[in-house]
Amino acid sequence: MNIYLIGIAVTFILYVVVGALISRSVKSADDYYVAGRNAPTLLITGSLVASFIGVGLFMGDVGESYSGFFAPIMVAVGCLSVGYIVGSTFFGRYLRRSGVSTIPQYFGKRFDSKPLQMLATVTGVFIMLVYSLSCVQGMGTLMSAVTGLTYKACVVISCAAFILITLFSGAKGVLITDTIMFGIFSIAAILGAIFIARAAGGWIPTVTEMANYETVPNILSWHGNLDYYYPTGVENMIWAVGYGIAWMAVLMVAPWQSSRYLMAKNEHTVIRSGIIASTAVFTIEFLMCMAGVFVNKLNPGMEEPSKALIWASMNIMPQILGIVVLSGVLAAGISSATTFLSLIGSNIANDILKVPDEKKRLLTGRMSVVIVGIIICMLCVFNPPQIFWITYLGATIVSCSWLPVAIASVWSKRVTKTGAFFGMLIGFVVSSIYKIYTVANSLVVPIWIDPFFVGFFSGLIALVIGSA
Repeated sequence: MNIYLIGIAVTFILYVVVGALISRSVKSADDYYVAGRNAPTLLITGSLVASFIGVGLFMGDVGESYSGFFAPIMVAVGCLSVGYIVGSTFFGRYLRRSGVSTIPQYFGKRFDSKPLQMLATVTGVFIMLVYSLSCVQGMGTLMSAVTGLTYKACVVISCAAFILITLFSGAKGVLITDTIMFGIFSIAAILGAIFIARAAGGWIPTVTEMANYETVPNILSWHGNLDYYYPTGVENMIWAVGYGIAWMAVLMVAPWQSSRYLMAKNEHTVIRSGIIASTAVFTIEFLMCMAGVFVNKLNPGMEEPSKALIWASMNIMPQILGIVVLSGVLAAGISSATTFLSLIGSNIANDILKVPDEKKRLLTGRMSVVIVGIIICMLCVFNPPQIFWITYLGATIVSCSWLPVAIASVWSKRVTKTGAFFGMLIGFVVSSIYKIYTVANSLVVPIWIDPFFVGFFSGLIALVIGSA
């Protein structure tokens, strides 16, 4: 049997067993949905990072860096990592203070608007479904590449694992398994980058050599490879800053991020977690993106750049470390998927169906987890992987529909329920339709009319006009 398949199987079994053990401590709906509102800094930090860092980083961002887009990706990372600090300080601690169970409940309570609460629920579920597809497709692609199993079989196995973990343990289990996975993929990122750099000839000599690398020109320059995306450095930097802001919005207010603050022990925990998570995300992103650049020296011209780290794990690293790295990548995917699935179940039970009885609400949430998990599985089985653009679709929608309303909910006295509703609605509709249209038709639009900018300002204008 493939040694990597054994390692992955052991990883999956470990997480499911941990989830089953934690399920014994889940006694109420509060335990299942918000972990009893008593989680310490370690668990909040672990879940924040693990629910953000998924297969998209280890395959998407690493592949982009391999292809010559290292500097723009890192500019975006520099912007987004600040989102944890800003979000926890200016939104997260007030969110926790509200005492709600879900983010849509917070919007409904703050603006005294049931339509806004329902809109936040629908948009939030849509965004998390989009991200779930990216996670599962990434896990399926990775497992298929290293185990020899078919992509469809790997998708089914991955879905079974994260459905069981979420079903058993809810938010409390997700926090603990997320933190375990955070530790595994952090160790994998550090050790993996060290071994890849050593194989390439050492960190400093390789960076010096890659600065004048002819195979992929400008692979380490400030504007990146000009033959890869936009033809000018200025356009690439505008893209980087724009999507850095979009991802910063994800870390500030996205439901799978800000919902972690509802589980924190106190407001000090919220802010401490944000600061530590910011440092961790930047460090892991930097190490992995540099590893992608180094792999280009070791194996230039790969047909599928997204598999650069997979190739390095199986050909450059010692076998045991390769297993750890690949298991860490899968851990990142599972942690994100369990978070999304847990929140979708919570939104269905608390915000859509609004089940009043606690036991029935708990049962409804668990049934929703199973049903939604099966839907995600079927969508991934019958659709080809589109990891990178699906991930960026989600980031665009969050920044355009949720960010202005979330910030205004705390810091503005003039925004009304009408303004908040139409700001979220217009931002969501414009950004999602425009982004899907450009991707479906393979359009590369001028950067100043990118779906992010058009969607964000459309939502902001609608928020201002609606409030007026």
